[in-house]
Amino acid sequence: MKNLILFLITFGITVLGIEFFLNTTRITPPTLKYYNPVYGSLNRPNIDYYKAVEGLYVGKTNYDGRFRENYPKRKDDKKTLRILLMGDSFVEGIDVFSHNHFARYMEELLGQKLNRKVEVIDFGRGNCAIQASSYYFTDYISKEYDADLVLYFTEWRDMYNIGGGAAYPSTCFILDSNNNLAAGYLWKKTPEYAIHKKLTANPILKHYESSAYFRLLYRAVAMTKITGMPIMTFGKFGGSMKKPDYATYTSNAPVSLLSKKLYDTVNSYDKGQVIWVVRNKPYNAPAILEYLKDKNFKYVSLSDTFNDNYIKGTNIDAYYFKASGQYGGHWNNDGHKAMGYFLTNRIYNNLANCNTPNYEK
Repeated sequence: MKNLILFLITFGITVLGIEFFLNTTRITPPTLKYYNPVYGSLNRPNIDYYKAVEGLYVGKTNYDGRFRENYPKRKDDKKTLRILLMGDSFVEGIDVFSHNHFARYMEELLGQKLNRKVEVIDFGRGNCAIQASSYYFTDYISKEYDADLVLYFTEWRDMYNIGGGAAYPSTCFILDSNNNLAAGYLWKKTPEYAIHKKLTANPILKHYESSAYFRLLYRAVAMTKITGMPIMTFGKFGGSMKKPDYATYTSNAPVSLLSKKLYDTVNSYDKGQVIWVVRNKPYNAPAILEYLKDKNFKYVSLSDTFNDNYIKGTNIDAYYFKASGQYGGHWNNDGHKAMGYFLTNRIYNNLANCNTPNYEK
């Protein structure tokens, strides 16, 4: 019995010691997402975050869960050009250092061209399609934040009627019985949320997401599904991630009624100008471009700057991360730089024709 008690005490001290070590050394990043009771999955505010793809990312989320900057909700004067980014993980861009994100290039380059202060606020969230991001934009961001320009990234997934949270654990727009837009809370019925509620209801497990052990387990399971066990265990010494298919496919599906209503609703933003940024990888979606053209909405197409995986006119692969020897699925440093220059030039050349009532041109 004495030996058992000694073992249990030693084991408990060891477990707590490792937990303390992992947390204080920040070897494992905190859980990025949390459940907001109104909007579902959002980025946690005020956390230090670490991700290793292009060597290393170390950053901090601000008061509203955004990366890179800490701008207030309201801009300080009409001479400041405020640009808001909406989209998925390509926009969020946590695979690269903050100073390599295309938003930083836009602030510097556009600021120089306009001789004005430029602020770029990034509301990109990983895997967040327009059905979810548009609800958050119309119900929260558009009411709380100043924005002269809204660059709203869209792609083939946005054409489909996947509202209600089926594709993303967040409050989404759906169509009601009269084909009007309504809030869908399917995320509240998912097994993951049910488990989360049970764990947080337990006084002992209430703060389970703060545990380094949980974070290690979660990342191990998630990354093993993505990369496979050898790469997860041995990193780049376990082999290379599968090289992506360079071909760009075409989706000939029509734009759903839900998606049309979402495009129309977002584009009705009247405090600034919405510019749609159409991404063409991995699928071209001609129906999206046709709809935006028919509605006379302002848009740019990334096919003007990317040719499959390459930056147009070069042999530079915008998706290959040299430091880790992997294809991360997102733009690397060169890709972000190309995006920064491309969007800067398009905005500068068309700003005079944009609806920006709160910007002194």
